[in-house]
Amino acid sequence: HQKLHAQPLDSLLQMAVSNNPALKALELEYQAEKSKLDQVSQLPNPQVGIGIPILRPETRLGPQLITVSASQLFPWFGTFDAKKDVVLSMTKARFEKISALKLELFFVIKSNYYQLLYFNEKQSLITNDLNLLEILEKQQYAVAENSKNTSQAAIQAITKLPFDEAIVLSDATLPLLDLNFDLTKIKNDIAQFHPLITMLNAEIEASSNRIALNKSMNNPSIGIGLDYSLLGERIDANPIGNGRDILIPKVMIGIPLYRKSYKATNEMEDLNQLAIELNKENIQNQMIGQIITYRVDYENAIELINLSKKQITKANQTYQILLTNYGTNSNGFDDLLTIQNDLIKYNQQLLLATFQANIAIAKIEKFTNF
Repeated sequence: HQKLHAQPLDSLLQMAVSNNPALKALELEYQAEKSKLDQVSQLPNPQVGIGIPILRPETRLGPQLITVSASQLFPWFGTFDAKKDVVLSMTKARFEKISALKLELFFVIKSNYYQLLYFNEKQSLITNDLNLLEILEKQQYAVAENSKNTSQAAIQAITKLPFDEAIVLSDATLPLLDLNFDLTKIKNDIAQFHPLITMLNAEIEASSNRIALNKSMNNPSIGIGLDYSLLGERIDANPIGNGRDILIPKVMIGIPLYRKSYKATNEMEDLNQLAIELNKENIQNQMIGQIITYRVDYENAIELINLSKKQITKANQTYQILLTNYGTNSNGFDDLLTIQNDLIKYNQQLLLATFQANIAIAKIEKFTNF
């Protein structure tokens, strides 16, 4: 016996955001990417060296006993900023990947939630009509129950709700959702704001920043240093400053002579950006194609809903006439059963069409509800 655990749709969506392991993993990757900002702004390690001459050179002020040198290289101006730009672009891509996964998870929850409502209502319809087609309807009731279990498990897997607790739907019936459809606006929104597209834009930005960084890295590097030499005193003479140590400040410039790697990197990034642009175009075309298909599915479902309502109204009117005649002369029992069977079929047809309309909207929202 399963415990009862009532959950409205919005609550389930929030649980996915809070509890889903895949989302949490992407969020940790996003934080790890952000942490690289501190790494790229660090200077190269300073270099310190000590030299002891084997054959001591003689200077005017005395023999050279030991030499200590220290130096620090500094990247060319703007190199640190270029590195940070690369990291920030990659961080944006990680963030949009999180948003894209949320859209996918929300679609799975919505579609399965609507399925639960659909099968709940179908079971209610079946229960009301068990006396007419008892054996067949009992089989259908069991199929609906199994389908509910499948949808429930899908939601529990995303939200981390316990698998031993049945989800009690807060909605009593399956609602019919409205579709506000503006294809031009949808195309513009997808091109500007869809997480998959903005993720690819971030990758293009990262590629451009890598080109800028590559250029900066191929500028000369500047270094400063200090050489210190310890001298001994001369014993054969006593010049002014005898034995005075030597201190030599120095400036160094690293000259990038080998540029084959620089050119290859730029060429690689140019090709990479072109590939991403083509991928963006392909993804947008696929999305719009699917959205148009789902709109057709929705419109077909609405047509079937309207037809079912007309059929139900007409069948109810016919049923009332037949019932009146049956009460008067006891004729037409078979016709009453036929109309009742038609009502069962039309009610289930209406419910299925409502479910299909909602699923079509959930599919469209997977591409537009960001």
